[in-house]
Amino acid sequence: MKVAENCRKARRAKDAGMTMLEIMIVLAIIGLVMSVVGVGVWQQWKKAQIKIGQVAVNEIAQKTIQYMTDNNNECPKGLDDLVAQKYLPAKKKDPWNRDYILRCPGTVNLDGFDVVSLGPDGQEGTKDDLKAAEQ
Repeated sequence: MKVAENCRKARRAKDAGMTMLEIMIVLAIIGLVMSVVGVGVWQQWKKAQIKIGQVAVNEIAQKTIQYMTDNNNECPKGLDDLVAQKYLPAKKKDPWNRDYILRCPGTVNLDGFDVVSLGPDGQEGTKDDLKAAEQ
């Protein structure tokens, strides 16, 4: 009787585990799900960076207008002037860790100033550049 009982216990213990093939299938399914979710999250992250950059460009443009209003329409020479006069708390970097560009007089807004972020590609003059609304 003892031998039969031991055989049943051994069979149950063997059936209780997962085979290597089952583990590989589960890992493949988890990897597939993670890759689909990861692509969606990455795309949302890139969109968020662009929105954050655009908000910052518009904020710098507003602070430049305030500076010019307070200083007889004199343009700041750069972001350092805005920081030195406390219009900005610190010199900002765009979401791609590059400096924002403040030109006065502007090359786009010839009668005013330009505030630009070079965008994700870091190249000036491409369609992904972030610019302040016309002043």
